[in-house]
Amino acid sequence: MHGRLKLRPPDAARRRQREEKLRLYREAMDTLLGQGAPPAQVLSLTGSVLAANPDVGTCWNLRRRALDTLGGDWVPGELAFVATCLGVNPKSYGAWHHRAWLLGHARAPPAGREDRALCERLLTSDPRNFHAWEHRRALATREDPDSELAFASDLLSRDFSNFSAWHHRLRLLLPAGNLTPERLKAELELVQNAVFTDPTDQSAWVYLRCILSRATAPPRIIGVYVNREDATLAVVFSRPVVVTPDRPDLTATLDGSTLEGAWRSGEGRPRPSHTWLLDLPRPTEAPPTEQRPRLQLGVTWEPDSAHRQVTLLPDEDEAWWQEPIVARELFWPEVGVADPQVLREQVETCRELLELEPRSRGCLLTLSLLLSALDPLGHAHEARQHLEHLKEADPLRLGFVADAASRLEAALGVLGLGAGPGRVWLRLPEKAMTSLPLVERMLLVTHLDLSGNLLRSLPKNLGALRRLQELDLSRNRMSDLGPFPPLPRLERLRLDGNPISHAPALAPLAACPRLARLGLADTPLSSAPEGPAQLAKLLPLVDIAWT
Repeated sequence: MHGRLKLRPPDAARRRQREEKLRLYREAMDTLLGQGAPPAQVLSLTGSVLAANPDVGTCWNLRRRALDTLGGDWVPGELAFVATCLGVNPKSYGAWHHRAWLLGHARAPPAGREDRALCERLLTSDPRNFHAWEHRRALATREDPDSELAFASDLLSRDFSNFSAWHHRLRLLLPAGNLTPERLKAELELVQNAVFTDPTDQSAWVYLRCILSRATAPPRIIGVYVNREDATLAVVFSRPVVVTPDRPDLTATLDGSTLEGAWRSGEGRPRPSHTWLLDLPRPTEAPPTEQRPRLQLGVTWEPDSAHRQVTLLPDEDEAWWQEPIVARELFWPEVGVADPQVLREQVETCRELLELEPRSRGCLLTLSLLLSALDPLGHAHEARQHLEHLKEADPLRLGFVADAASRLEAALGVLGLGAGPGRVWLRLPEKAMTSLPLVERMLLVTHLDLSGNLLRSLPKNLGALRRLQELDLSRNRMSDLGPFPPLPRLERLRLDGNPISHAPALAPLAACPRLARLGLADTPLSSAPEGPAQLAKLLPLVDIAWT
């Protein structure tokens, strides 16, 4: 009710008690922060303060400084004191940091056993105490991991929904290389027991996807493109990388001679990028076609010692090399190296569970991922169905599911691409795509149809599309172009039906040297009073279609 106190105010006795505690705290801090307090007094005063409030970081620092001046073995007593402080606040950052510092000064190994027992007690009462988990994990790096796996198994036997225990197992198995085929089989059986016990719980499903995955592969060159007219060499990577003059990991040669010059990002910004560009030396005069030289270009990426070459013949304007596309690496690349038989067994397990629990979110997501990773083309229809059902079963994560569906559609489109010297079409209209992934795999595309989707922005690595001549973005949800890169071959762009209302939103198009036609029918800008006139000033050489 309005005007009523939710808590009873303290009575006079309690108020006096609080005031006395505050007075003692202030006196102790004044003495500690002053000069000349002996170590024994520092330990006494910090002990009284921290016993009441373990979160005073200054007191822990002063206490460590005083302990460093003492002789003898003071670690056991100090460990007992920290345990008392953790009884007051089990999630005190300062207390846990101090305990880790003490273990570095311990002379006898029993301190580690006592700490594991302490962590076990705290995690039994609160399984989400991440301080205790991290402390125990630090101890486990110096011990046999089997005991830690047994500890995690014990917690999971009480509650399969213990995310921290699953995470502890993962940290023990994957980095240390302990996930042998026999261990993987045992872990999969554990996950199977968990998901059939409670199919709605997400922790076991997350763990399953993690143990099936492997560490992300390091970046590598997947495409090299050279254009004689633009005098530009483009190198496309599987993942964003940084190329700077002080890190010359990427080098290029022309007819055996190292090319000088600075690499620049395909996004136009000095940030990690999929595409890096290098200007080629231009001849003083453009020779006739029959007199043009044959160019041999090589690219070396030092981290993996990869060397790629392309040859530009006199009668050619462009040349390229592209890594063969492997279907299993497109949708879920981390699982691409897993044993296909193991993945197929998990597919059958998920299908069996889905018959019993058709609205299990974890099952729907995992099954769609596995099908797409095994064979995107062969399982496209079933994977789409599971993702659609997942949207209904998990309305709070529609954006995540839509992005997963977009990646599936992009992967299917990339797998159907040709590689000829002429037009290369990639048609993805009316796919309900909310994002455009895998652009780095679209190096040879000349015509891209993304009409009728749900795109609000374009990917940052759009600069990888060095051959793109026509881009159809009509009937999407784009209000501006964002960091639109200067695509050198783009001639036609359709933005009809997008909510573009301001001419400056299209200013990045001025950097596209060949843009000749722009479609803006059914946009708010077409009916704005000053819109057409403003855009004519921004893009004077572009034919704009307003209807």
